[in-house]
Amino acid sequence: MTDILKYIGSWSVLQWIALVLIAGFIGQFGKMAAEAIAGRIRAHREKKEVIPDDSTKSSESRPSLTSAIPDKKLLKTLAKANKKESKKKF
Repeated sequence: MTDILKYIGSWSVLQWIALVLIAGFIGQFGKMAAEAIAGRIRAHREKKEVIPDDSTKSSESRPSLTSAIPDKKLLKTLAKANKKESKKKF
């Protein structure tokens, strides 16, 4: 038992603590760097979608982004209403 206590000295514990803290710092830094890179790519893609490729095309010929995306609140309320209707039938 005393051999184990001698082996686990305060210096080795401090080394492990330092190692874990350094690994956590590197992991957090990597996560933040990845999020920043992904944000830049996302912003670039959104900017690319908004700017038309050809200036001769009219904006009326392309469907707008807002008309292509259905209203989420409306869909949710319709789903709730359908659920209530189906419960009343049974």
